[in-house]
Amino acid sequence: MRLIVENRFALFGLVALALAALFGVAHLTGPLTAEVGVSEAETVRPDRAVRVCPRPSDGSDADSVAAAFAPRVSRDDGGELWAVPVPGTPDEDDLVGEQITEPGLVWSAVTSGADAPTAVHAADDLASGLEAAQVTSSEDTATEVLCAQPSISTWFALPGGDDPEGVDLDGLTAYLSNPEDYRATVNLDIYTADGPSHSRESRGIPLGPGESTELDLTELVHSTSAAGVHVRTSTGRVAASLLAEHSSGGTDWVNATAGPAERAVVPGVPGGEGARRLLLAVPGDEPVSAQVHVLTSEHTEEDEEDGDEGTGTPGDPYTVDIPPAASAWLSLAGALGEEPGTVVVEADGEVVAGAVAEIDEGAETAYGSATEPLSMPLNTMAVLPDVPRGAETEVVVGATERDAAIMATPVGGEGDQGDAVKLEVPAGTTRVLGTDTDDVSWEPPPGLGADDGYAVRLELTEEDSGPVHMARVLRTDDGLGAAPVRPAPVEVPLPVARDSPVGLTP
Repeated sequence: MRLIVENRFALFGLVALALAALFGVAHLTGPLTAEVGVSEAETVRPDRAVRVCPRPSDGSDADSVAAAFAPRVSRDDGGELWAVPVPGTPDEDDLVGEQITEPGLVWSAVTSGADAPTAVHAADDLASGLEAAQVTSSEDTATEVLCAQPSISTWFALPGGDDPEGVDLDGLTAYLSNPEDYRATVNLDIYTADGPSHSRESRGIPLGPGESTELDLTELVHSTSAAGVHVRTSTGRVAASLLAEHSSGGTDWVNATAGPAERAVVPGVPGGEGARRLLLAVPGDEPVSAQVHVLTSEHTEEDEEDGDEGTGTPGDPYTVDIPPAASAWLSLAGALGEEPGTVVVEADGEVVAGAVAEIDEGAETAYGSATEPLSMPLNTMAVLPDVPRGAETEVVVGATERDAAIMATPVGGEGDQGDAVKLEVPAGTTRVLGTDTDDVSWEPPPGLGADDGYAVRLELTEEDSGPVHMARVLRTDDGLGAAPVRPAPVEVPLPVARDSPVGLTP
């Protein structure tokens, strides 16, 4: 030791040796896999998923069917998909429908008369690209609800209960479910035309593991013409759905919309006669001005003759001013001209957006929602889990920025594929494909019975295609329903973690 202290070169060598040992240990104990501590964006296939389909509404004699589909990516894909009531356990006696163990097959179960929500669970490869929905239809009615993924925050936009033109609700019910293994505490915030609205019953709602509840929100929206509803949790996660009863008799599910953002796109506003409205809500503390234009089958390059309130075209948008923490609405009937359309909202602050369509003076209604687009490179696929044979399906596709092409492939219950069809959508327009549409239509897969439903896989086909926003419109003899078609990616990006003590937990 004395030699080391007296010899400065020996001391320097000792320090260098210690540093080399330190860096060696750091190298050996570094990340062992790409999923932990990655420094570049990576992707991974989800291996667990759950979706909750709400209990069908009482007093309806229509048939309700829940369905789920996950596409096959490779020959060796496998896993499990099963459904149970909430509350329920995945025991054989509790299963809703049959369990499947291969992707590329259609899972479905009749849920008419169910007295509890249905939780669809997927594991391994059946969790990637999963979509689940519940369709209720008859000659007089049609409605579709996307089965909800448990979340800490879910938004809705819809009419209220007080409107001078009769576009209003007679009842609004929130369906809340906790399919997970830990407790959730739920709060609901309502943004009316006059500002925030809440009650003691909408605060601190406890939901234990496997518990569900229904909350009547009618009194909170009865004096407003438009409303934004925010379902949030302070602990845990919850799957939320809204059921709206129109004052003229229509009863439909309101699907969740995209969260607050300065830009929102609401696809699939149905064509035809009747009221068509955009609903906007502002959650922030500052007023917001929103520019709104509508994309139909014709693209307008130049500004039309300006009016005081705009014409709703891309070159001459409508302007909507929304007070802070409040909501507003806008009629779309003039801009749509009875055509199906895509609504683009660009605001100077964050908004949430939705739409409502009425036929037969409100006897039937359909609610649209803002959704994320199909886009390269990961969000290139979407799924219709169930195409019922007793209803017409229209997939309304809006290309907001560039020309786009969508390929639709019907898939039977056992995985048999029908002929694929291709729809080309010029930039700035809306086009339609479906079971019986003028633009492009598909045929059911071969070998199906007359009443057998099937799934449809929707994919972007070209590298420079997209983004496209889509929604499905259902029509029966007198029924109308709508639901957004959201991306169903088979791979999701991992967050980049670089020189950070942040950890990720499931």
